[in-house]
Amino acid sequence: MVWQHRIFSALAVSFYCLFVMLAPVHAGTPITERIAVEAGVKTEVTKDLAVPYNPLDGLSGRTCLDGRPVADFQGDIVEYWANLECSYCGIQEPVQAQRNNPGMCIVVRHIPANQYGDSMKKALSYEALKQFSVNAANLFWDSVVPKTTLGIPVPYEAALLLAFQEAAISPEKFTETLTKDASELVSQDVLAAQARISSTPTYILAGIRFTACDFKASELPSALELAKKARKGDEDAKERIIKIITNGLMNETML
Repeated sequence: MVWQHRIFSALAVSFYCLFVMLAPVHAGTPITERIAVEAGVKTEVTKDLAVPYNPLDGLSGRTCLDGRPVADFQGDIVEYWANLECSYCGIQEPVQAQRNNPGMCIVVRHIPANQYGDSMKKALSYEALKQFSVNAANLFWDSVVPKTTLGIPVPYEAALLLAFQEAAISPEKFTETLTKDASELVSQDVLAAQARISSTPTYILAGIRFTACDFKASELPSALELAKKARKGDEDAKERIIKIITNGLMNETML
């Protein structure tokens, strides 16, 4: 039995992860259930492809994972929607993907959840730290996110202290940035997520939501290429995307 943060309906997929409850899923999921999930995914992918895609929508003032401004970036924009208390939302693979693919800009966006008490605090802290040091911010994320195999994460306060040392900033300067810039960015994400995002992690590639897809660094470029082909009308690419997302929702190998 595999426990996962991905909830799906028997009739159609209503993407829920972290917002409802934990759900047990057997490795041998009945074929009828898979068909229902896949049908829901197809509906959502078709909906995404019907909407014109502007990669810069809602990303004013953002930076890539390596600190480059989105506004000046010439290449592929990738959104990574995450919750810092979701054990599937690691930062190491996205950071490695960013390093391996300079023509790609991965932009972190946040979905803090009320039932996970520290998720808002962690999201704000991450964005505030990123104003001073990308490395310090990513170190903080990697420290506080729950690890499915390593157990208890580093306590918030201890992780923040280490990040202060890495960024060489004072608590006072951090607090000032947190209440201004970080608060504005995270608030924008919360509002944007209400319309489209209800599961973590979710990648948006060429305007298509890859729900429940915690890609490895080596997998992300392939998924992006499929999304770009589907955006151009490639039906085979669309079908492959539907299968990838369905596999992600069912906690199976995606690619």
